[in-house]
Amino acid sequence: MIKSENMLRAAGWLLSLLCILIGAYFIWPHIHVALLGIAFFYLGVRIFNFSTFKENKEKRKNLLFKLTKW
Repeated sequence: MIKSENMLRAAGWLLSLLCILIGAYFIWPHIHVALLGIAFFYLGVRIFNFSTFKENKEKRKNLLFKLTKW
């Protein structure tokens, strides 16, 4: 279970980085799409928090359990 949790953490970090980069792309070109960039920044931070911190460990276990049922 530890290996799958580490893989989930690494995938979360990668997804978080991707969301933040997409958010940065949408922030700069025009002001009317800045809200989309802000939303991606927020999503990236939420994914990073979910995949990293210990208080979400039980939620990560439940997510892994649901994903392994498929």
